[in-house]
Amino acid sequence: MKHMENSTQDCLVRSNSLGTGSGGELLHLPRQQANWEWMSLFVRRLQPGDSYQARLEGEEAAFVLLGGKCTADWGTAPQQIGKRKDVFDGFPYALYLSHGNEVTFKARSTCEIAECRVPSEAHFAPRLVTPKDVATSLRGGGNVSRQILDVMTPAFPADKLMVVEVYTPGGNWSSYPPHKHDVHNPPSHLAGLSRHFPPYT
Repeated sequence: MKHMENSTQDCLVRSNSLGTGSGGELLHLPRQQANWEWMSLFVRRLQPGDSYQARLEGEEAAFVLLGGKCTADWGTAPQQIGKRKDVFDGFPYALYLSHGNEVTFKARSTCEIAECRVPSEAHFAPRLVTPKDVATSLRGGGNVSRQILDVMTPAFPADKLMVVEVYTPGGNWSSYPPHKHDVHNPPSHLAGLSRHFPPYT
């Protein structure tokens, strides 16, 4: 029983508590700490005037603006991005960068940025995803219905990253039965999924 409690505790990650009007890192979850092979996830809050610079060496990354407005400079002229107040207020802006690139964000309003990194030494052109580039679809039915926002699809010019946002109504399952996606063994893994899940998942 003690082992199970420790395992559960190890899987529980809480965001950092920042004071009112404070910026800083809300979530710090490198893949080594999470015991993940691929993905690291960080979330940062910037207050108006704050800047955050990120450089990629041996990684590619997607920076998803969760809410607020900022300027982003990834080697071209600084560009204003952001439209929604929070993740429930429309579609996101996102910036994709590959190995060897860097970006500086400067907040125009309070904003929060999710940063997903994976190991990669591939070179792809930086690309800004705007709300009009995001595709949306509804999946499931009944208490497993949810809305999917495809920010970076499998066809996106990246090495390993795909990015989606999922909106699940209160009381619904995000998908059912509960499952995970940590095995890369196509096509047998996909065939196994099709046997276990209804077509709508």
